[in-house]
Amino acid sequence: MSLRKTKAEKDKFKGLPQRKSMAGPTLLSTFTQPGAIKKSVVSDMMGKQATSNYDSEAETVALQHQLATKDFTSLEGRIKMVSVTDVGKEILCCKYNEEFDYLAAGCSDGSIMMYTIDTCGFVSSLIDEEIERSTAPVTAIQHRPVSKSYPINNCFTCTYANGFVKCWNYNFNQCLYTIKENRETFGLTYHPRYPKFVTYGDDCKIYLYDEESKTQERILSSSNNPKIHDGHTSRVFAACFHPRSNYELLTGGWDDVVHFWDLRQPHAIRHISGVHVCGEGVDINFKGSEVLTCAFQVERPFQIFDYGSGNLIGTIAKGEENSKLYIGRYVSKDFAVCGGTGPNLFRVIDLNSYMSSASVLGLPSAVYSLDLGPPKKGAAAQRSDVGGLPQMAFLSGKKLYQVDFN
Repeated sequence: MSLRKTKAEKDKFKGLPQRKSMAGPTLLSTFTQPGAIKKSVVSDMMGKQATSNYDSEAETVALQHQLATKDFTSLEGRIKMVSVTDVGKEILCCKYNEEFDYLAAGCSDGSIMMYTIDTCGFVSSLIDEEIERSTAPVTAIQHRPVSKSYPINNCFTCTYANGFVKCWNYNFNQCLYTIKENRETFGLTYHPRYPKFVTYGDDCKIYLYDEESKTQERILSSSNNPKIHDGHTSRVFAACFHPRSNYELLTGGWDDVVHFWDLRQPHAIRHISGVHVCGEGVDINFKGSEVLTCAFQVERPFQIFDYGSGNLIGTIAKGEENSKLYIGRYVSKDFAVCGGTGPNLFRVIDLNSYMSSASVLGLPSAVYSLDLGPPKKGAAAQRSDVGGLPQMAFLSGKKLYQVDFN
């Protein structure tokens, strides 16, 4: 059988648009054609090959088959692999539940796959007829912070690329309520103390909701004054509440700006420039004094800023292999964790030296999402080195990984 294309086959592809891959999780737009994958996704699938049928009207490409690839994953530092779970479909986000019994994976077909964290056994899939009729990738999975005032309710609140916001009781596989936003919604962040959350997406705006009444309380946006940077001008992918303030909020997105907001004001009050955020790549340390940014850029993808002044404090050390980052967060006062692509990796950064303490390299695809698992107990929890860090979960392609440290 000849592998050469005939003249008729070549003519079939003439004149078709050759779209370049954009930064960010490109599966976010697949809801336009249920089950289809945009052409830009194909170039992002590291180490995979596929034959393609092009539909000039929808500009989509259907993956007909994928060739098995070798696993080049390797570990560096005091890190060990706890488990690897093949979900069987592309994953865009992951989250532990409140009691660390389950690990949820949000998939490109709109389903949320639930697994036990000890045996990695499949538990259930959270999906309803509404999502099946309007297939859209799951873009975020969150639960409200556990506290004495708000006990565990066994619920995940999730966002979808078609604008749905759904709250699921995962014990009963039941959707408790749905909010429909007229946009592509990329994420959700809970307030650390109040029963409120914000959502953000492709319309440059941040919506503040009251969870108890399920009502929208406020919209944060730009004033549209071209002389003032007081709001986003492109897609928003990250938000983080200040841990010690009831009103302060940070957001980041494609416009290369991290904005500082006061919920009592309609527009942003100040900003940090030069940070291209494409995932949950903005965090504030526990004291509220420093800001971590993980950006999809070659130069200074990992940076620490002073919260009060916005001045740069530090960035990843020279000589460390840089990766364009999607995700990052503080783990403790001494360590932060991040993930990205080019190369595909998951990494723990020592904040004293700004060097890598532990890494997972050679992953099959980009790391879009990660979460911190149950904290260590006893003597291990008191250690200030990498061995005291909690178990963690992250995703790459169709796989869920859990790692621990020693």
